Amino acid sequence: MTTPPALPPKRWLLPPPTAGHRLPADLPSPAVQLLLSRNIGDAKALERFLNPTGLPHSAHLLAGVADALPRLAAAVRNGETVAVFGDFDVDGISGTAILTETLTRLGARVIPYLPHPVAEGHGMTPEAVGRLVAQGATLILTVDCGISNAVEVAHAQRSGADVIITDHHTPPAESPDAIAIVNPRMPGNVYPFPELCGAGIAYKLATALLDYLGEPPDLSLQELAALGTIADLVPLRDENRYLVQQGLATLSHTRRPGLRALLRRVNLDGRSLRAEDVGFRIAPRLNASGRMEHPETSLDLLLTHDSQEADRLASQLEQYNTQRRDLTAHASEIAVSRILDADQVPAIIITHDDAYTPGINGLIAGRLAETFNRPAVALARADADHLVASARSPGDFNLIAAISQCHDLLVRYGGHQAAAGFTVHNDLFAQVSQRLTDIAKAHLGLFEPEPTLQIHAEGTLDELLSPELSRLCAQLEPFGKDNPTPVYLTRRARVLNAGYVGAQGQHLKLHVSSGGRTVDALRWNHPGNWPGYDTVDLVFQLAEDSYRGERRTYLRIEDLRPAV
Repeated sequence: MTTPPALPPKRWLLPPPTAGHRLPADLPSPAVQLLLSRNIGDAKALERFLNPTGLPHSAHLLAGVADALPRLAAAVRNGETVAVFGDFDVDGISGTAILTETLTRLGARVIPYLPHPVAEGHGMTPEAVGRLVAQGATLILTVDCGISNAVEVAHAQRSGADVIITDHHTPPAESPDAIAIVNPRMPGNVYPFPELCGAGIAYKLATALLDYLGEPPDLSLQELAALGTIADLVPLRDENRYLVQQGLATLSHTRRPGLRALLRRVNLDGRSLRAEDVGFRIAPRLNASGRMEHPETSLDLLLTHDSQEADRLASQLEQYNTQRRDLTAHASEIAVSRILDADQVPAIIITHDDAYTPGINGLIAGRLAETFNRPAVALARADADHLVASARSPGDFNLIAAISQCHDLLVRYGGHQAAAGFTVHNDLFAQVSQRLTDIAKAHLGLFEPEPTLQIHAEGTLDELLSPELSRLCAQLEPFGKDNPTPVYLTRRARVLNAGYVGAQGQHLKLHVSSGGRTVDALRWNHPGNWPGYDTVDLVFQLAEDSYRGERRTYLRIEDLRPAV
């Protein structure tokens, strides 16, 4: 295997000092550091985090719900055809499944519709609206899109179809003239928590509609809301944390044949599930169909009632995911190598290559943003005349604000602060690139001069693998944005054995000891030659694997250095 180019070293950001804390005195030092790292500084704050009150919030408080319910109820009572128009990522797919299931249960004729990622892109198009109206749709209900589609909404209404928008993206200066816009970011919104994702909003609307029509709630929808919430990387606090907790509990015992088949495929069937199981094993497979072909495969998997069909669809998603993984690895290596070969890291990384495809643009941009601590844009050919882009930001640089300043040069665009996308004509790409670069240069102060690695707690392996810390972590889950998976540092760990494992020797495996505890440590996808260190400072996350039916804890290495 070819050794990949050396990446820039990361500066370690050490845990906060514990002096003067007001947390319970019996907590060990690593536990105190862990809590302080997420701004939990006293016993009352810890209680509020672990046992919040007032959840879930009433769906009827959500902006636009009061306007949406009468029209949806009329569609149900009159047996109208409702088109549920979603986005093609996991958030949009799971939200589309939520509203499709709910409206079908209530008696409406439902046409679920997901756009082709390349041919159509994000959001509504006049052509798609026309096809849905031709199939009899008198109401179009969007999921995770629509807030930037004023032209398409007007076209739908002229064609005889009302539109209800559900979206969580930032509204433009002039919102579409829809029957209702269900979006917690709308002006005048009084909903207590504005950070719901598209599937979360779809779940709230479904809950409100069932209540409005006197039907019992469908708690199984929470597992679909959890999929979208985890996959869309929205903050896992307040109601998002609640939805994920409830959804993971139902997902572990799901009755949906498609999800059961997918859980079997990734060896999670019958297990208690964690957010990282969804984020790293389930969501990538659900996303893979849209990245490689068409997202309808994933939607079909969520909606099917047939076990044999579910197995077939899960197998297809596995094939797509394997293709996606191989393409992404090759394209990311090209993108990273270009920056390493350059004289300096630019204010914003903008890259395109024939090896990139629209479906993996976001993964390439994410890898660049994480590696170089800069906003990144990856572009691929959409057709002979256009490029389609995905952008990611690692910090406080607001992508959608920057891209909005290029609106006069773009075919379409959308997104939010940390993730966005756009389509541009070939002839205007250079202008867009220059304008984004100028904007990013003006905001260079938002970024550290080199990549960083945040560490949440430090101790010996015996302290960091203690039952007390394990119990606290279980209480703090689910982990995600704003409540990250704990990253630990242990110093001067003795290396008892070192080698490389995997089909191509691509994973570094160490056997290390510290504080009377000995454990395996793995650094995935890190081929090379072990330098022979006797002792190391290790930064890691705790992980589990299964060997002969036995669950074992190991250290997933994030970074290491020779001990001083």
